[in-house]
Amino acid sequence: MDTLKRAHPELDEFAFMLESQRRYSKHTVKSYRKAVSDWLDWIASSGAAGGDFLKADKKTARMYVAELSLNCSHSTIHNRVSAIRSFYRYLIASESADSDPFSLVRLPKKEKSLPVFLSESAMPTLLEAPREAASEGEDDAKTSAVRDALCIELLYGAGLRVSELCSLKWKDIDFGSNSARITGKGSKVRFCPFGEEAGKVLRLWRDKFATATEYGDFILTLKNGKPIYPRYVQRMIKKYAVKTGLPTNITPHKLRHSFATHLVNGGIDLRSLQEMLGHASLSTTQIYTHLNTRKLVEEHRLNHPRAMM
Repeated sequence: MDTLKRAHPELDEFAFMLESQRRYSKHTVKSYRKAVSDWLDWIASSGAAGGDFLKADKKTARMYVAELSLNCSHSTIHNRVSAIRSFYRYLIASESADSDPFSLVRLPKKEKSLPVFLSESAMPTLLEAPREAASEGEDDAKTSAVRDALCIELLYGAGLRVSELCSLKWKDIDFGSNSARITGKGSKVRFCPFGEEAGKVLRLWRDKFATATEYGDFILTLKNGKPIYPRYVQRMIKKYAVKTGLPTNITPHKLRHSFATHLVNGGIDLRSLQEMLGHASLSTTQIYTHLNTRKLVEEHRLNHPRAMM
């Protein structure tokens, strides 16, 4: 790591900019840094462009994409090249580079996959699992169970990303409207309603179990007082999935997909859903319309003259 820092101080400066100015999560910064680092290492080891990433051209970039294609999915290639393009945009803005060799390189088409989610009939099983644990356990177990219940309620009730859940503070909550002020990707702020049931669990946690409830304190903390972290939430959800016989591949992000899909099934306006999810583009939100087959079939059955004879 020290060698990399001495060889490419631009990468350190780029990573610092992402975290301090763009407010990207540590996980995102780590992913960007890894993608750029792999590119720089490839340039150096292959001898392409004379081993100088500042002299790389479109041909060099195409060679790299071709090599990535041997071992990476199309989605992974897009993510890595996106990070490298951001790196070159940073270099151009700071007048350290003249151009981005990847700017006109055509990438393989992404495989379109529909989000995986829990059905509306399965969600109550997962939501109730921590409540059952809370009623059976001792004090420490009850505290953990209520915290777990709150995590699941907020992930599903407000459609939060797991990083957003872990960083929630009491100052972000409006108890009057049962909503949270969320700072998402790129420091974009949005307001997320989380519903009455989540509100009840949140008040229970605040009044009986939370160890710190001041304005700037994290809401969801562990026994040692530190905030929860994504891996904790992932393991917790899998634990309840195993216990209740639900699919064990449930993740926090699939609860976010469930939130969006169930709202679309209920007829929500897509612009409103886009705002709740914090999507920059409506096209990202529109993928959930492809999952709304049940509603479409029902509308067809009720309205088409030859649907029911």
